Amino acid sequence: MTAFVVDSSASMMDQERDILRLFDDVTHSQIVTTILREWGGPDRLHLHRVDGPQGAVDRDRYLEALGQIQEYLQEEPTDRVVINISLGSYAPVLTEKQLIEDLVQQGAIVVAAAGNHGAEKCVYPAALEGVICVGASEDGVRRDYSNYGDIDVFADGSYHLVQRRAVPSDAGIETHKRTVKLNGTSFAAPRVAGLVVKMLRLKPSLGKRQIQEILQTTSDDVLDFEQGCINRLDALAAISGKHAALRKVEPAVLVFIEVVCIVILICIGLLIAVPIPEFLFRVLFPSRWIAVKMARIDKIMANDARRPRDIRYLIDCLRPGYNQLHDKAYRVLLCAGEPAVKHLVRAYPYKTHDEFGDFKTCVYDLIRQIGGPEADAFLRSEHTCHGNPNEPRREFEGA
Repeated sequence: MTAFVVDSSASMMDQERDILRLFDDVTHSQIVTTILREWGGPDRLHLHRVDGPQGAVDRDRYLEALGQIQEYLQEEPTDRVVINISLGSYAPVLTEKQLIEDLVQQGAIVVAAAGNHGAEKCVYPAALEGVICVGASEDGVRRDYSNYGDIDVFADGSYHLVQRRAVPSDAGIETHKRTVKLNGTSFAAPRVAGLVVKMLRLKPSLGKRQIQEILQTTSDDVLDFEQGCINRLDALAAISGKHAALRKVEPAVLVFIEVVCIVILICIGLLIAVPIPEFLFRVLFPSRWIAVKMARIDKIMANDARRPRDIRYLIDCLRPGYNQLHDKAYRVLLCAGEPAVKHLVRAYPYKTHDEFGDFKTCVYDLIRQIGGPEADAFLRSEHTCHGNPNEPRREFEGA
């Protein structure tokens, strides 16, 4: 699988010559070959530069490049060849037309850019019979600059490149960054050529007519055009069982991601919303709120077997700002004894001074009074970090 790029090596940075002392130059052919290689991964990729001495496309060198590709096809008749031509003019010569026709008859797939004048008539060789003429579109709409007559298929014509360069300076190493943003049918064509290369790698027996049919039937809609924009995965799925399976899996993965995101949002919403009713209840009806809490503590006291969630509920009632509720929860936790210690230790670090008073000092005192191996280990740890374990730390003393 061999790809040829017939292109100009002219700089795309002519307006920015001053910064090329810092950043690398970016040429037209460099961008085209990069896109084609990324999209198709051909076994071999040959670049024919056709610039003249003044930097413009030299017609003789261009025709010579086509002739060399023709010779290659004669020497390697079994090789599948894709040719990308991201240049053109409105005035073709007979020799160009004849060479392109010969290349197509010899089995080469020729892909060319439609031109960037926003005109109905496309440039040659894209307008020649047998050439896949590529226009530029984005988000289902033809780009204004893209020619659109005799279009066979559209593709994305944008190209973005970020360059970074570390430069020594008086302050050390400074990193300079430049973002290159370019647009043109020149960069749409190699995406199509690369996709054709990939298709031929998967199924070398494909003919030009089959390739065009697959590209068009699997393309995404472009407003006001029968021709669509290439859909890489759908095109490959049409000829490959592996890509067809991937095509089926993709919607399922997207649905799964959507479901996960929805569940996460619901959980976040619940975390925010669930405490709100209790907060309003406590603020609007404080007496009633305390009565409900006290009734629940009485129920826990009546049950000899206290479950972990009961102990956690009691710890949540340790609100020094509400003396009656705090004292009752405090007494029940003392009665619960050592089983409550591990829950108290877990609750200890997570609240500081709050609207209810000094929660940490309260928990610390409970752990010390209950005692036991787990409490002793906690107190020793506090002593190591903060001093005397027999006294609450100064910063946790009540107001």
